[in-house]
Amino acid sequence: MGSIDVLANSISLTLSKAWKDFAKDKKSLSFLEQNVFYEYMRKCRWFAGKARMIKFLKVQQLLDLRIDGGKAYLIIVHVGYTYGDEEKYALPVSFLPDDYDLIQQINPKAFIFKIVADGKPGWLIDAIYDFRFQTELYKNIWESDVVKQEVGQLTYHRGKGLQPQDEDMGYLCVVPDIEQSNSSFVFGNKYFFKLYRKLFREINPEVEMLQFLTETGGFKNIPAFCGSVIFERPGIPPVTLGLMMQKVSSKCDSWVATGDDLNDFLFMFVDKLFGVRDDVFEKVELLGKRTAEMHLALLSDKKNKAFKPEKFNPEYITWLQEHLNKLLEKRITLLKENYPRLDKNAKALADDFINSEGIIKNFFDKIASNDLKSLRIRIHGDYHLGQVLYTGSDYLIIDFEGEPESSITDRKIKHSPLKDVAGMIRSFHYAVCSKLYFSMETKGVDPQRMQKAADRWYKLITDAYIDSYMHTMGNISAIFGSRTELNFLLQLHLLEKAVYELGYELNGRPDWIRIPLKGIQHVLTEIEKFN
Repeated sequence: MGSIDVLANSISLTLSKAWKDFAKDKKSLSFLEQNVFYEYMRKCRWFAGKARMIKFLKVQQLLDLRIDGGKAYLIIVHVGYTYGDEEKYALPVSFLPDDYDLIQQINPKAFIFKIVADGKPGWLIDAIYDFRFQTELYKNIWESDVVKQEVGQLTYHRGKGLQPQDEDMGYLCVVPDIEQSNSSFVFGNKYFFKLYRKLFREINPEVEMLQFLTETGGFKNIPAFCGSVIFERPGIPPVTLGLMMQKVSSKCDSWVATGDDLNDFLFMFVDKLFGVRDDVFEKVELLGKRTAEMHLALLSDKKNKAFKPEKFNPEYITWLQEHLNKLLEKRITLLKENYPRLDKNAKALADDFINSEGIIKNFFDKIASNDLKSLRIRIHGDYHLGQVLYTGSDYLIIDFEGEPESSITDRKIKHSPLKDVAGMIRSFHYAVCSKLYFSMETKGVDPQRMQKAADRWYKLITDAYIDSYMHTMGNISAIFGSRTELNFLLQLHLLEKAVYELGYELNGRPDWIRIPLKGIQHVLTEIEKFN
């Protein structure tokens, strides 16, 4: 049977009930829990539990999804492990009989297990590859439909980014053949739908942020919000199942674009010259401007509780101090455990950081004693060059899900916008250091000369970015209090970000550990001014 023959197996499951009653077919669902779903999920990029020992896998709920000629179901799979937190995943499924006209065109990745339903042999498939599911999904968003379930409802929201002439775009759907942590559809090469696989009990921050920036803040340099799918139940926090946004085009992300610009700098450095082109400064200044415009949009609503700017109240100050001290302690412990793996230069930087633990804690204590006047707002939360697309003439900011290590609740905490600024500044530091430290052209170059060049580039680019950002923000005192307070918060978040980065590098790229350690050293030099 063409490509499907490869997937055929000698075992099939005959459902105990009709397909329309699949949600009540406990016998069949039990078989799938025990024998099928884990084997399928562990082959999927979006399943994060591959390396952990499974303790249990249960079908928690099946949601009805109407499709042409029948039903699909969105299965919520509950997975427990021998260690670590339990997880829940979305697995939409539909049934395709063997005699389905278009079965030869279905992606082989779709086929979960061979079943017999309503007397017909066929396949249980991942419904993202089912044309009927795709068109129904788009239609429901277009109509802002509400689909009642046995408990609760599926609520489809239509966003302002969905254009009135595009009603039939649901028939033009492509599933990109790429490995992702979620699943994606592209409708008419114009709209991008993200089906969240790992589920959380709260509205996903990406949905909230894109909807607010599109429909309230009026910020244009993002993929416009076009719709969402939410599972709602009485007395239980809602669950975000999907997000539709405008599909945007770009040349590359800004990490790649900055790397291209740094190639010219690298070649000049090798020739013992130092220079940064004017157009590089122009691009950095434009990025600073777009960052500020995003923050001004997030500052714009004084009524919406979820987005209304707030002061540094005692509750937040206590949370922030505890968060920073826990982060510091974890990273120092991790660094000490990995100390023997470090090279000579990294060990010297690590010693400097470990010996400065007391100074850093004293700096954190100043959060409570500085009588901060700054405003806190919802922020991007994971802002770096890789989260900004470069079109060739402008920038588009993407991926508003927040910091990966944080809970969904913590990703929605309001912070100083300078936390985003610090994230981008750290990204510039990474860009220049990785280029000079790890390029073939710089092998054998005096490390001190190399570091001096990196520091000079970093300062020039950072100054241009911050100057443009502050100019666009306008009334600095109304947002950040004083210049002293502004600098204090910027250094605080630069330090937080660099300490956070230590964990990433120690776990994945120990050769890169010098970059965050050098970033910490930069901040330690600055915070002496606050003593």
